[in-house]
Amino acid sequence: MKHYHVSRLKKMVFNGLLAQQDLKTLENEGIGIRVPLSPVAKIEETDFSPILIHEASRMATVYALFYCIENAVRELIDDRLSERHGAGWWETNCVSEKIKKASTDLKEKEEKNKYHTPRASAMIGYTTFANLSQLIINNWQDFSDLFPDQHWVSSRLNDLELSRNIIMHTGLLPELEVGRIESIARDWTRQVG
Repeated sequence: MKHYHVSRLKKMVFNGLLAQQDLKTLENEGIGIRVPLSPVAKIEETDFSPILIHEASRMATVYALFYCIENAVRELIDDRLSERHGAGWWETNCVSEKIKKASTDLKEKEEKNKYHTPRASAMIGYTTFANLSQLIINNWQDFSDLFPDQHWVSSRLNDLELSRNIIMHTGLLPELEVGRIESIARDWTRQVG
């Protein structure tokens, strides 16, 4: 029996060393697996209540997921419409006048604060999250090969938008909602993968 435990312990240590080497390889390729996301802004524990700091830490990972999925959708739209309609697709009939106007108005409003960094260099960066679904559906001929149907796109992005608005306005999501966001993000990346 003693030999079994020693053998098992050796196997665990060996597997741990292999896993550690795999993690090091990923880190060398620029993928930080072992390093937790660290906030850029420094939070002093004495400045805020421990409850607020704990809640912020929980939601920081959800924000990171939203950042990735929202910008991945923007990239997909930009890449696909650039490929099919050229680099100037934003100025063509791919974008409704309503979306163009709202995006231009937001950009002009932000440009008045010259001291502040602009949110984006491309106009798609000035669209709302809801606009992204509209852009895909309004240009369905360019995206129909990627998705089962328009409802699939709108239902997932609409569900994400509900949770997104809570996070972006400093709300707290329960674990059930976080799980739904993770599931939708997995569905999306598998679908367009």
